[in-house]
Amino acid sequence: MIWFKTNFNKWPKVDTCGEVQQFIDTMCEEYQVPPIKVIVRSTSWVEWFAGEGVIACAFWPNEDEEDADFGRYIVFDGQKCRISGKERNPVKIQHRYQTAERIHTIIHEFIHHYFHYHEGINTSNHGRKFRQMEKKMNAQYGIFFFYAWNNYAKFFHNFWGFPFGKKRPNAADRGWDMR
Repeated sequence: MIWFKTNFNKWPKVDTCGEVQQFIDTMCEEYQVPPIKVIVRSTSWVEWFAGEGVIACAFWPNEDEEDADFGRYIVFDGQKCRISGKERNPVKIQHRYQTAERIHTIIHEFIHHYFHYHEGINTSNHGRKFRQMEKKMNAQYGIFFFYAWNNYAKFFHNFWGFPFGKKRPNAADRGWDMR
């Protein structure tokens, strides 16, 4: 018997680049920001572009640059973010916490886009407003976490404080039961 009602959104299906693009487009509409293109690349490419240890980044050219029409992009390291660049080959997910981290990473990069568009600020330091929005958006999907010393989310857990752990994700965790 359940004594509480959960109002969490179901975890979206984000196994491939197209599915991540759909999830980001939905958030763009909801938060009234222009669309942003999703790209999935290799670890070496992302580290070459954004720096060593980076697994995802949002970027856009400055308005005064000659390639300002270039567009807005979010790039994900396909291997570390567990996202397939091909539409028919989902990356294997071994543990439930990997699914929570993946959804969190997508939301995290979207928030960079949100603040750049609405406030025109650089959020690379993950300031207070950034972290507040990150906690709120993740909580909509039942993902809670603590921040590590470097202002990145770590230690993902559910509402009750139980870690997502190494249990294999089920279909609902992967977003596969969407109807």
